[in-house]
Amino acid sequence: MDSKQKMAIAGFGLVAAGIGLGIVGTALIAPAVFSWAVRSLEKGADRLGAELEGASRRVGTVAGTLHRSFNEATKAGMSEMTRGTSEERRSAGSKFGAA
Repeated sequence: MDSKQKMAIAGFGLVAAGIGLGIVGTALIAPAVFSWAVRSLEKGADRLGAELEGASRRVGTVAGTLHRSFNEATKAGMSEMTRGTSEERRSAGSKFGAA
């Protein structure tokens, strides 16, 4: 064998070894990358859950405040209506009583 053939065989061996090491490296790093991705997704889901919980709490607070305001407005309106009808009865009674 001449030196060119020996160099070609050695080059092919080195390329094959490089490909093999690349496959082994990929096989070793793939579980770590998968674990990192899952951990990142879990953290993101936890953060999203916390944000949604906070938003839900804020919406509940606003809804409670509005409900309380509407209840107070309803009570005030009902008392105003009641007072208005009683005043109308009194004024109507005095008109009829005077006549």
